[in-house]
Amino acid sequence: MTPDASLLARSIDERERVLSLFLGAEQEQLSLACHALARAFAAGATLVACGNGSAASDAAHVAVEFMHPVIVGKRALPAVTAPELARAGDIALGLVHGGRDPLVEELLARPGLLTIAFTGPERIEADYSFAVQSDDRAIVQEVQETAYHVLWELVHVFFDHPGLIADACITCGDVAVEARVVEVAGATAVIERDGTREEIAVDLVGDVAVGDTLLCHAGVALERIA
Repeated sequence: MTPDASLLARSIDERERVLSLFLGAEQEQLSLACHALARAFAAGATLVACGNGSAASDAAHVAVEFMHPVIVGKRALPAVTAPELARAGDIALGLVHGGRDPLVEELLARPGLLTIAFTGPERIEADYSFAVQSDDRAIVQEVQETAYHVLWELVHVFFDHPGLIADACITCGDVAVEARVVEVAGATAVIERDGTREEIAVDLVGDVAVGDTLLCHAGVALERIA
C-alpha cells in the first residue's frame, strides 16, 4: 500500500470509529430531537440553520434538505439560513466544526426557539446538543452531515405515522409508556400493556424481538428499556 493510500485508510477508519461512538452515545437524543422537530414543523415552524466558515455550507445543505426533499412524495418543510428571520416557535439549528462561534451561540440563546446544536468536542447549550469527539474538523463535519441527514429522515418517519405529532397522544395522554413486545413483523410490532394490545412502528429501535420492553409514544417505539 502506498503512503497516500495508507493515510486515506487510516482517516476512513478513524472517521468510522468516531461516527460509531457518536451514534452509540447520541441515538436516543437524536430520536427525541427528531420528534420535537416534527412537532414544531407541524405547528408552523421554520428551520433556521446557522454556521460560519466551513460550517456555512453545511447550514445551507441542511436548509436545502428540508426545503427540497430528494425522495418523491416527502413534504417540503420551510428552512432558511438567515438568523435574523428567526421568530418565536421556530427551530434554530447551529453548526460549529471546532471551537466557539458567537453568531451560532447568539441564535441558540434567543428565547422561544427550539434549539439544536452540532459541535466539535466542546458542547454548547441547546435543547438538543450533539458533540462530535474529534479534533479533526473534517471528521467532525462528516459525522455532523450524517447526523443531520438522520434528522431529516426521521422527521419524515414521524410524519408518516398518524397521531404522532398531535398535541396529545390519544393512547397515553402525551406520556411515553413502557410495554412488552408480543409480536414482530418487519418495521412494526405488537405491544401489550395492562392487557391491551396495539400495533406500533419500530423504525427507531433496531432488532426488536418478542419479549423486549419498549418505551412507546403515539404509536411509535422510542427506545428499548429491556
